[in-house]
Amino acid sequence: MKQTNVIQDSSGILGIFGSEDAANNAYYGLHAMQHRGQDGVGIAVSNGETVSCIKGLGLLSETISSASLQDLKGSIAIGQVRMATTGDSQLENVQPIMVRAHQGHFAIVTSGMITNAITLRNQLEEEGLIFQGTSDAELIAHLIQIHPGKFVDKIRGVVQMIEGAYNFMIATRDSLYVMRDPYGIHPLSMGKSEQGTIFSSETCSFGILGAHFEREVNPGELLCLCPDKVESIQLVPAHKQTTCAMEYVYFSRPDSIVNTQTVHEVRTRCGEALARQEDVQADMVIGVPDTATSAAVAFARISGMPYEIGLMKNRYIGSTFIRPTKQQRQEGMRVRLNAISSVLKGKRVILVDDSIVKGSTAKRLSVLLKEAGAKEVHLRIASPKISYPCLYGTERTRQEELAAYNYTEEEMCALFQVESIRFLSLEDFKKCIPDTSCLACFNGNYSAKLCDYIKEIKE
Repeated sequence: MKQTNVIQDSSGILGIFGSEDAANNAYYGLHAMQHRGQDGVGIAVSNGETVSCIKGLGLLSETISSASLQDLKGSIAIGQVRMATTGDSQLENVQPIMVRAHQGHFAIVTSGMITNAITLRNQLEEEGLIFQGTSDAELIAHLIQIHPGKFVDKIRGVVQMIEGAYNFMIATRDSLYVMRDPYGIHPLSMGKSEQGTIFSSETCSFGILGAHFEREVNPGELLCLCPDKVESIQLVPAHKQTTCAMEYVYFSRPDSIVNTQTVHEVRTRCGEALARQEDVQADMVIGVPDTATSAAVAFARISGMPYEIGLMKNRYIGSTFIRPTKQQRQEGMRVRLNAISSVLKGKRVILVDDSIVKGSTAKRLSVLLKEAGAKEVHLRIASPKISYPCLYGTERTRQEELAAYNYTEEEMCALFQVESIRFLSLEDFKKCIPDTSCLACFNGNYSAKLCDYIKEIKE
């Protein structure tokens, strides 16, 4: 049966080479990236002879126990915290994906989105190959097995076939392979410590492991860490780097470094730029915790209006944006944030948020603030309007579901029940971020080929 949809992963991946306790280090490194996904988690470890794996659905602390980590002995580890961007969560899609082939055992983790995955899967199924799940990792695993030669040659063959935005790591019996797509759309960095060499989707993983940031993996680069050598290969020519701008806006932790820029500093600049557009006088500025806090504090400083803590976040509830279903997002929103009525009662409030995708969070927030007694709510968004879908591995929202695609600002005010709404202009946003950023969800300019998804873009 032809595949028409696949589950993609905008996740956090981590790799460790040369550590005496790779499993535990992978656990703590992934814990620092739990915000990137709460649908599933897994760790695979190589001990020089074989590769073992534990994984499951849910949070890291719920899925992997200290006792189970004791069974994973070895100096090489890879792992993933997973966000399902399409479809229901299934254990078959939780990574690492394990392969036990006659060429040897290996495990693979991926992040991002291969845009011609549907075409490739259908071709392989017509040739008789069977898929257990719908992840890109399983697709790459199949492609590796059908390519001849040494492992580097296999990876080269795979990369020549796939398109889109992808990072992946492969742990074999004695080696670690780390690959970044030729556009560098999703971040991937290398750090070093006494615990060995570490690769991570976010640099916030380095601190907890006592590692220092070394450099980013270059677009199109394959790093091969083998027992007798470490080799860097420019496997495919690099294009102009276009790292996802939403890493600064939403996905990355404030203390992470993305493309030489600290996320907190970028969000601060966005908040400052947003405040310079302001013409409403309010009693206070509050931010949606935690991704809008940096921008809200900067907004208050530039505008001269006081910053207040008006919303409290339940630290034990995951992000609502990255929950896989609408119902789960709505339920998560109800328990994730509480308003402080003693702060808000009778006040005119400027509410700063990081972005608006579908708009369900914005409406719930304004209702929450007004139920707590806020007199007025003026919504300020520290990024431009999202009018195009991301087809590179963040949430797979259809264009017709996007609030900015469907509504004018006046209509959004009525829909969200706010007195006014304003977005950071695209021109000002560009001044706040590196010029090597992907802005596709804001302006519709996609760098990597869209392949199977080209029909999803509307004018």
